[in-house]
Amino acid sequence: SVKGLYEAETLFYQQGLKTNEVVALSTETLKMAKIAGLEASEATDRMTNALRGFNMEVNELNAQKVNDVYSELAAITAADTSQIATAMSKTASIASAANMEFETTAALLA
Repeated sequence: SVKGLYEAETLFYQQGLKTNEVVALSTETLKMAKIAGLEASEATDRMTNALRGFNMEVNELNAQKVNDVYSELAAITAADTSQIATAMSKTASIASAANMEFETTAALLA
C-alpha cells in the first residue's frame, strides 16, 4: 500500500540512505512484508537488523539475499519468514561477532 511504502521509505531515509538506496530497499522490504504478513515498519526493522547486524552493505542485492534466504528456509522448515526474521533480530549482532555467516545463522534459527 501507499502507506506501507511511505513508512518503509521514511525509516530508510532516517537511517541516512540516499534516494536510490531507499527506493531499492523499500521494494525488497515490502516484498518481505507481504511474504511474512508484517506491517511495512516491522519489515523495515527486520531488514535493517539483518543487514546491519551482519555488517552487510545496505543495498538492493543484500536485501534480496535476506529475502531469498528467509523465504527458502521458510519453505523447507516449520518456521515462517516472520519467525526467522524476528529470531534474527535478536541474534544477528552476536552471531556476527562470533564470525558466523548470515546464511548459517538463519538456517540454525529456522
